Amino acid sequence: MINMARSISEEELHNRILDFVGYVLTAARALYKEPQAYGPMRLVDTLTKAVQLLEDAGVRDESLSDTLAVIRDNRWQVTANPAAFGEALDEAISRLVQVTLQDAE
Repeated sequence: MINMARSISEEELHNRILDFVGYVLTAARALYKEPQAYGPMRLVDTLTKAVQLLEDAGVRDESLSDTLAVIRDNRWQVTANPAAFGEALDEAISRLVQVTLQDAE
């Protein structure tokens, strides 16, 4: 279920979008010199920031937040235990598929 209720002003939303774009650009700039394992972590961070930005803009989907919580809880395992991080990504993907199938019904 999607809830729509903006929690920030238009000016603040504009600033947050600029911050998000800046984050994505600087992450991309740094990524090619970082260890390969940082790529998935950066993508997850970007996804988390995008969802937060949408929530601040008034678009909130609780099932999506729950799906991302699985990854947030396991994100630092990307270097210490890559297999566990992969399993967390698989679980998040599976949850998202379930949400998508429920929405299609």
